[in-house]
Amino acid sequence: MSGAPSAPQAPLPASAAPVERAADTAALAGPAPDPAALAERWLAQAVDTLPRLDAVATAGLAWALKHAAYEAWRSDLPRVQRAAALLRALAAQGAEASGSAASAGGSASAAGEVGALADWVDGMAALAAGQMADGAAALARSATAWHALQRPLEAAQTQVSRVMALSMLGRYDEAAACADEALHTFTAAGDRVAAGKISLNLGSLQMRRDDYPAAARHYRQAAVLFARVRDTEHSVMADIGSGDALAAQGVFDEALRLYARARMRSEQHGLPHLSGLADESSALLHLARGAFDTALAGLAQARQTYTRLQMPQPLATAEKQLADAYLQLNLLPEALALYDQCLAAMLALDLPDDAAWTQLARGRTLAALRRGDDAARALADAADRFAQADNAPGAAAVALAQAEHALAAGDAPRAAERAAHAVAAHTACALPEGVLRAQLLQAEAGLRAGQADAARPAFTALLAQAEAQSLQALALRCRSGLGLAALALGDDATAAATLQAAVDQADALWRMLPGDDLRGAFLADQLGPHQGLLALALRAHDRQPGAATATQVLQRLDAVRARALALRLRHGQPADSDPATHDLRTRLHWLQRRVQQQADEGDAAPTLRAALAQAERTLLEHARSQRLLARAQPAAPAAAAHWADDDRLDLAALQALLADDQTIVVHGRHGDELLAGVLRRDGLQLLRRLAPWAEVQAAVRAVRFQLDALRHGVAPVQAHLPMLTQRANHRLQQLHALVWAPLLPALAGTQQVLVVPTAGLAQVPWAALHDGQQPLVQRWRLAQAPSLRIAAWALQRPPAAPRRLLALGDGTRLPHAGREAAAVAAGFADGLALVDAQATVAALQQRSGQADVLHLACHAKFRADNPMFAALQLHDGLFTAEQAERLQLRPATVVLSACDTGLAGEAGGDEQVGLVRAFLLAGAARVVASGWPVDDAVTAALMARFYDALRTGAGPAAALQQAQQQLMATQPHPALWAGFAVHGAW
Repeated sequence: MSGAPSAPQAPLPASAAPVERAADTAALAGPAPDPAALAERWLAQAVDTLPRLDAVATAGLAWALKHAAYEAWRSDLPRVQRAAALLRALAAQGAEASGSAASAGGSASAAGEVGALADWVDGMAALAAGQMADGAAALARSATAWHALQRPLEAAQTQVSRVMALSMLGRYDEAAACADEALHTFTAAGDRVAAGKISLNLGSLQMRRDDYPAAARHYRQAAVLFARVRDTEHSVMADIGSGDALAAQGVFDEALRLYARARMRSEQHGLPHLSGLADESSALLHLARGAFDTALAGLAQARQTYTRLQMPQPLATAEKQLADAYLQLNLLPEALALYDQCLAAMLALDLPDDAAWTQLARGRTLAALRRGDDAARALADAADRFAQADNAPGAAAVALAQAEHALAAGDAPRAAERAAHAVAAHTACALPEGVLRAQLLQAEAGLRAGQADAARPAFTALLAQAEAQSLQALALRCRSGLGLAALALGDDATAAATLQAAVDQADALWRMLPGDDLRGAFLADQLGPHQGLLALALRAHDRQPGAATATQVLQRLDAVRARALALRLRHGQPADSDPATHDLRTRLHWLQRRVQQQADEGDAAPTLRAALAQAERTLLEHARSQRLLARAQPAAPAAAAHWADDDRLDLAALQALLADDQTIVVHGRHGDELLAGVLRRDGLQLLRRLAPWAEVQAAVRAVRFQLDALRHGVAPVQAHLPMLTQRANHRLQQLHALVWAPLLPALAGTQQVLVVPTAGLAQVPWAALHDGQQPLVQRWRLAQAPSLRIAAWALQRPPAAPRRLLALGDGTRLPHAGREAAAVAAGFADGLALVDAQATVAALQQRSGQADVLHLACHAKFRADNPMFAALQLHDGLFTAEQAERLQLRPATVVLSACDTGLAGEAGGDEQVGLVRAFLLAGAARVVASGWPVDDAVTAALMARFYDALRTGAGPAAALQQAQQQLMATQPHPALWAGFAVHGAW
């Protein structure tokens, strides 16, 4: 949209009278200063008073200041604001002079001219700062002043920017009337430049009204006018506007050509704000076509440009578009945070249309987050805003969002009804992409309601339309729906081919996304085809049980587990050298320390906690932006190719890594069925229908309830400990019967078991599961891995021999932690203990890289709301998972001797995020971590036994097994001895 003020048409006066200020005494003895040079001098100096000039010189200086403001309008907001302040001072000076009895009649006219220019530049400054209402009002005052001076051309020129402001304020009729009046004046005067600007802004007005054909006509007219007068800047803007209008009508290839040409010309002519606009527009088109990596990179580039140029309104728009991309990628909390930020900005900038669209997007995000009441309120508010503006496309989009909300809530009939309304509304508005989206929701609602026979042809037709328009994200949904419909109808061959095509398409998009957060969120939204292929593999195994079909089932189960982690482990940690990131981390660590200090004294202030949460979000968003910007660099295609290597699971190769007494147990879930695969060196068994999933979940909750009885230590429940032990073992027996007892025949002859749990079983205390006679740890050496891929990686990367040990212990909060760290280090000839004041974040970062064993004894805190900030409490502050990822470790054994260090949050699929993952990414071969709060005295005893075994040559899992067997003899409650598990492999 063009908001550029028009250049003045009247020539500047060539001379001015001498000035009175001492700083300009040189001008008294010679020719009058050039107005442009004088304007530059006053713009560059911080002055309290202006020179007192005669009327002609004052007018010349005023026009020069207006010129300077115009040149800086898109690139230097402080300069525009400075020019506005100087013009207000000149206008006040002129009004004082014109009001004196001695003033000549010409002085009054000159004073009016300066006042009109002051209002004009006030309007420019307000628009540049995103204050649309203030800008429109100032420009209206300027026009009135010019009319009073009988200078209609200047009055019309002020309205060029006012048209833009009024349209952004949703005052479309007023904007159109203003544009028509100005266009008539420019046409009569033969002013092609100003006429082109009006046409440009009329195009933008029609875009905001969603009348895309009319917008395209205005943009073409503007392009012709600007080409005739060789106005490059506005010609580029016309190209971008034309591209937007074409993209909205589905003419994507021509739109991309116009964007590319606009960006090239912007770079050639030094127009960075237009480079940002071209990046933003092309990114939105790529987003619609499903090229997520290109879209995200373009939006991040545009946001960076607008931030650098201090352009609040375009910045708010670009951030809203980025939030739209996050929503499409299922990165929901991050999208909501950006929408909240953008909504506040748009309301502050008085942009009602943009606020309505942002509120609509917030509602869609809240619905996806299963916050139904909040979503309904947001959608209702958006509907009201669109109704007040008589915005039919907006009302159609609300109906579509309501259909999405209903489908997410499981109300297929309501979803179908709202989708039908959305089809009609988008058809009436001539919005073909909206029609396609609404029809797709109709088909998905029909499939959910069991109407697969009707949904199948609908998906087929919609897939053809989406592919014809290169709307890859919609084509992916159509392909998934078609495959699931074929599956429901028993057409296994079509289902297999179509679902695999959907998985392949989703995988291609997944691989291009930079960062675990984006990949995990995207994958979590693409589970339907994977689940369909799992169902087909299970059907095949039911028809013909055997190793071949069981292999297919395990490959399907592993396809969505810890994929981002596996990719990162293969390719290493990206560089982290951005100075702004360092500054954000410094502020975050300061806030963390302040919160901890206040918490130690009672409770941290809510405002401080809110500031900390905001700092965490800001850091993650900045890091994400840096990754996206890196993808925008020329090297991005090569990087994408580097990421695209094959990561399919090779079960035969994994089996070859196992010894005869080693077994991997893979739990999986299909609908309400718990199943498991038992993988040994010499074979594979698939065990179906172990238990109903609802019963398993209830049993897990019952076990966790019993373990939580000792959350606050042994002392409060010492008298009841035998009874509590009996109850805990009873619940562990119930869980054992569901998830382990059915596996026993397949585990015969096994001594070591690596468990790969499905989501929902990751926090099961496997060592403590009880068969009525003894816990599992008495029979098997146990470890856990998040996926078979990670198991294969870990088995090929054994832990380093335990020679050099680094132990950190903060005893200021945990009395036993310092003594524990010292005792652990004392058992190693090359052991170093950093205790209390020495146990700092910097010491860990500097010394951990050479350790074979890293032992951390301290407080810890799991963050379910933001697992990247799960943290260890060292002496001088928190050491978070986000920091731990960036350590450079040997293939060490890392022992996290603290509470809740093994907990993790789900980031999509079965992707677990927490401290264990972070230390694996840092290079650790094995991580020993706890699944619940652990008693520090009992933990110290456990660790002493663990390291006794480790020093004698036992591996981490064997050492933990021995320590737990010994400790349970004196501490029989499983909450005391079974809290720790080994992650990675044995």
